Amino acid sequence: MRYLVMLALLAIAGCSSTRPGFILAPQVFAPQSNQLQQTRFAFAVVDERGLPYTLRIQSGDKVEQIATSNNLTGQLQQSLVQALQEQGAIQDAGSDVQLTVKIAQLQALVDQRTLEHSVTNQVALTVQVQHPQGSFSKTYSGDSSFTAPFKMDIAAVERELRVLTEQVITQMLQDSSWQQALRR
Repeated sequence: MRYLVMLALLAIAGCSSTRPGFILAPQVFAPQSNQLQQTRFAFAVVDERGLPYTLRIQSGDKVEQIATSNNLTGQLQQSLVQALQEQGAIQDAGSDVQLTVKIAQLQALVDQRTLEHSVTNQVALTVQVQHPQGSFSKTYSGDSSFTAPFKMDIAAVERELRVLTEQVITQMLQDSSWQQALRR
């Protein structure tokens, strides 16, 4: 009996030190428009962040950097392809027109203190259009922050970064300047 209790305590202690995965899966809500109707282009999402982490937790001198446990680039690509198709675009890998969304910055920075924590979220996405007539590039960005008592709640951090990412994507999809460059 004593052996079972010790084993259960060890199992609980081992589980408590395991950090849950950090998942970022923004939903893309395309504005109702037909501006891209019958526009053909190749499309890609590229992660150009210098460091591949999405969550950085600093507690005193200790810093922990955590990547998303899901495929962030693939998730964004899938969501954006669907949004662009809803606007009438046709993805064509053989097209000489290339639309690339580059992840320049996408991170949550947590400063964990004894009785509180603060979180700063930063998102920057660059849209690049390349075609035989030239190129176009524009960056869309946003940041947010909040402070809360006690230890960080990873679900709250995920939610706030997801919401900010969705806001930046919406801002990008509502801007007609890159869409005009795409249709040249």
